[in-house]
Amino acid sequence: MNMFKIFANCLLILLAFCSCEKFLNVRTNNSDSINPRTVDDFEEILNNAQLAGRNYFLADLVTDDVYLTDGIVDKGGASSFYVNAYLWNDEVWGSAEDDYMYNETYKSILQVNIVVDNIMTALDGSFENKARIQAQAKIHRAYYYSQLVGIYGLDYHNISANSDLAVPLILHPDANGVFPRSTVQQVYDQILVDLNDAINTQSLPDFGVDVLHPGKAVAYGLLARVYLIMGDFQKALFNAEEALKIRDTLLDYRIFSFVNGSNASNGIQGKLITLEEQKNNPEVLLAKVVLDSDFYNKFNENLQISADLLGLYDPEDLRLVYNFEYNATNSTAKYPFHTQRYVQYTPFNYSIGVPEVMLIKAECLARSGEGADAVETVNKLRKFRFKPSDYADLEVGEDALAIVLDERRRELTLKGGLRLFDLKRLNREGKYVKTIERQGPATIEEILAGSPPIKVIKSLPPLSPRYLIPFSPKLIASNSLIIQNER
Repeated sequence: MNMFKIFANCLLILLAFCSCEKFLNVRTNNSDSINPRTVDDFEEILNNAQLAGRNYFLADLVTDDVYLTDGIVDKGGASSFYVNAYLWNDEVWGSAEDDYMYNETYKSILQVNIVVDNIMTALDGSFENKARIQAQAKIHRAYYYSQLVGIYGLDYHNISANSDLAVPLILHPDANGVFPRSTVQQVYDQILVDLNDAINTQSLPDFGVDVLHPGKAVAYGLLARVYLIMGDFQKALFNAEEALKIRDTLLDYRIFSFVNGSNASNGIQGKLITLEEQKNNPEVLLAKVVLDSDFYNKFNENLQISADLLGLYDPEDLRLVYNFEYNATNSTAKYPFHTQRYVQYTPFNYSIGVPEVMLIKAECLARSGEGADAVETVNKLRKFRFKPSDYADLEVGEDALAIVLDERRRELTLKGGLRLFDLKRLNREGKYVKTIERQGPATIEEILAGSPPIKVIKSLPPLSPRYLIPFSPKLIASNSLIIQNER
């Protein structure tokens, strides 16, 4: 790529990210533009909090972990992409609406592609330092594509992955190119290449300079996640164990306490919420935190976790009382919102961390017939989620895998699509096939005719194409090569 194109693409990045905050110990750039000539200039492209703030909330709304009240559904109606996604409607996006997940993720991919393609030609710096920055950019790119393929593509199935369509695979900085959808296999192959390249980079440390900068620990953790989704449990186990060799510490929920015990919504002492606070989180491998204000401000109430998910929690589970506004009287648990500078927002923590890696290890052990070791791994995690007086080890029982999968739901709720990815892969296993239902009120006429006041208004059968988020009409209008997902 010639220097003119480099500068042109960097100008686009500057325009897209000019309002971004600096993070932690990132140096201040006194210039008015990003100048990709030196190592520091290229690293500046990666030193941006928005790399950790891409929002995948819509991917969680498709799943069985959430519940939108009748008030939200009625207020949103067919005009709300939140409600349309939740109800798996024929149309999710309006004709003039942008898909923020797709658009914002590709902005980040453009950003890291500039680094991957051009860092080695920087005018200064050692080869080792350039290689480290390139490896970190590849880890970011692998994360973004793992999200995109999971949200817009079919689950990985080795029989059809070479023909199933995913998302455009863009590996070089091109802000104006038009690309077709690549296959699921092509996208996963690239994710594996990027992560293995990063791990094999000698100058890449186990951790970056802060929780925004990836190191080998998260590369192993992401590889474990990806291999789990692909169904290669042996490789998933290997990479999970490699990640845990680097870090296996956990956040201790037993140190938390309510600011006001009689009013849980007032907040929690010790809980780490914001991106910057994740630097104090001992279980984080790479921080990903989103502060979403659109949903709450639109509906003036927040989503609840589903009765199905709520039923998996023991009442003494500290994740229940500290992660949600739990009301034992009416058996509801709302996902809390927070107020900052008079703005109400919902924090979503998508950070990749030790608990997920432990649960990947546990699932792989259970699938290989090592049920006792799998449940022991789960119990190591659970000890940090209960007061000592309330804690008891889970017993192995007949189905260690079921124990692990239930724990994944309790621990990895609203993680930016992880439950969606699990549903898609588990729906190919007869024992774990599931039909999801949405409930709503019956009409007066139906009640008078003898129907119960609450009825099933929508259902999502296993392997339905409606597990996939459709592409926005606006995107298809601008790129005729995009084939729409079936509904």
